[in-house]
Amino acid sequence: MSKAETGGSRPSKNNCQAGSQRGEPGDSVPAELWSRPISVEPGVSIREECVHQLTSGKQATTVGAALDQWRDWYDGYLNSHITFERDDGKTVRTALENSYMPEYGKRYYAKLKGLEREVKRSFESLTTVMLTFSASHENANGKPRCPADHMRDIAAGFDTARKHLYHVLDGREWEYAKVWEPHEDGYGHLHMAIFIDGEATADEFEPVLSKYTESVRSAGSDAHTVDESVSVNDNVENIGSYISEYIGIFGDETLNRPTSEQLFYAISWATNTRRVEFSNGAQVKIKSDRERQRREKTGTMPEDRGGDDGSAWTATEVVIVDDDGDRHGGEPGSGGVHADVIDGRPELDPEKFVP
Repeated sequence: MSKAETGGSRPSKNNCQAGSQRGEPGDSVPAELWSRPISVEPGVSIREECVHQLTSGKQATTVGAALDQWRDWYDGYLNSHITFERDDGKTVRTALENSYMPEYGKRYYAKLKGLEREVKRSFESLTTVMLTFSASHENANGKPRCPADHMRDIAAGFDTARKHLYHVLDGREWEYAKVWEPHEDGYGHLHMAIFIDGEATADEFEPVLSKYTESVRSAGSDAHTVDESVSVNDNVENIGSYISEYIGIFGDETLNRPTSEQLFYAISWATNTRRVEFSNGAQVKIKSDRERQRREKTGTMPEDRGGDDGSAWTATEVVIVDDDGDRHGGEPGSGGVHADVIDGRPELDPEKFVP
């Protein structure tokens, strides 16, 4: 495989796992996957860093090139800081963060634990249910599925299944947390942790799984039976810890993690997919728990102590320190997520029907 096909193979600025240079496969990632485009679905949005102009129109880059782009993007955060200024002239500088950093994962974990505490406190009879949604990693031609299209298929099927939950759980209060988990080959699958005030049985969720497999042809009903895809528990203890295993907050720094995990992150980044999401009601409960924790520690809220007068903080400067130690300033907010729509080549990646 040539460097042109994979998007290059120079080592990362950070110590990546041995054998996981840019654009090169790790032990568990199919070698054929690296030269595949991340997406060929017409009309979908992809980060502009992962889109290029070909004779066939605007197309997504290869999997190897997308991993390179994500690593470059991540590298850019490691030596970057942002300065905030308040109305009264007070300034503070902090390191720039992104959602793929271990510290950000710890925030997700704290939210999950907060949700766990709040549902235990506010629900009279708590039941937790874990649903799992996946799809085939192979297309109808027997080739590796374009991973961004694979991820979008699962996400669309999840939205269909989630809407049907309102019928299944009608009359009961419930909230959920949605978490993506990487497979060993770099693809992803989706977990939905549901917190229910009241009793629930696994069989109740069979129609939800059916709606999902009807929506996603490559999912397969045999892989989404009640026994395979539904777990019911009347004890919420440590569910935050259980789910957090999928977030990647433990272990090595992100760029030292397995190639398959980095690849999954690159596809999430290229499609602007949130790896952790909470229902609106769950977000309210997380906020309530955070305020409760503050009151228990201090006896008051921050505004009661006069520690925060409500003055607005405004980002004033981004500082980047390059490899030579030179500092470069920039305007905050000048980056952001810029996407482009691809023309696509759907004939390259027909969805596989799995009965």
